[in-house]
Amino acid sequence: MTATARKSRRVLVVGATGRLGVAIAESLADRGDEVVLTARDPNKLEQMSASLARESTGSRPAPFVCADLTHRDAVERIVEGLRAAIPISADGTRGSIDDIVLACGPFPRTPFDELRREDLERTITVHCVAPLLLVHALAGDLAKARGAVVALGDAGTTRPFEHHVAYLTAKGAIKTGLRALAVELAPDVRVNIVELGIVADPEADADPLRQHRLATRSQLGRFGTPAEVVHVVTALLDATWATGETWGIGR
Repeated sequence: MTATARKSRRVLVVGATGRLGVAIAESLADRGDEVVLTARDPNKLEQMSASLARESTGSRPAPFVCADLTHRDAVERIVEGLRAAIPISADGTRGSIDDIVLACGPFPRTPFDELRREDLERTITVHCVAPLLLVHALAGDLAKARGAVVALGDAGTTRPFEHHVAYLTAKGAIKTGLRALAVELAPDVRVNIVELGIVADPEADADPLRQHRLATRSQLGRFGTPAEVVHVVTALLDATWATGETWGIGR
């Protein structure tokens, strides 16, 4: 039996210039998807857009929209930017996307003694409020494409660690919010979460003693790699009979 060729998808990667966002965007482009990038640094976005074009011979630079998720107008800027940056489809639709990957950062350290209201508000806005509103704003696109949302979560929401109260609170909130969206958007849109353990960072993990201490948190006794995260993200994008799931890796 001849396998049916996989159709290319148009995927919005949020947080596209972060370490995992870059790996995800590159992998999606490599498999033939049209990647649309958004992040807050215009220089990094421009460089990444050009890099994806070089890697995909003959392709045009990846469309991108610069927006800071801490700003109240970020969702509007992203949606308007998409409509302007993406060519009109054959059916006359302008700037429509099929899937979304939420790879939002950052990973702020907030010792409990120094915790302020501003830390919680900023981190919850970036990791939870803006992503949920963005999915809401693009729900029509996703439903029309029978699309998917895949978000990067954190295993710390069930196994908390020190000095990250704001971050873990925000990740717990988005986890609950996305599971609620899976119900709201079914059956047309699938929403799933990849809940990560520690992914290796060559800069942050140069200390072998720290590496050993942190690696012991995982039953596998080691850090994960960006490639292993990408594998699970793409699997959930393609898993057409899965929604409302949390896939824990590296715990």
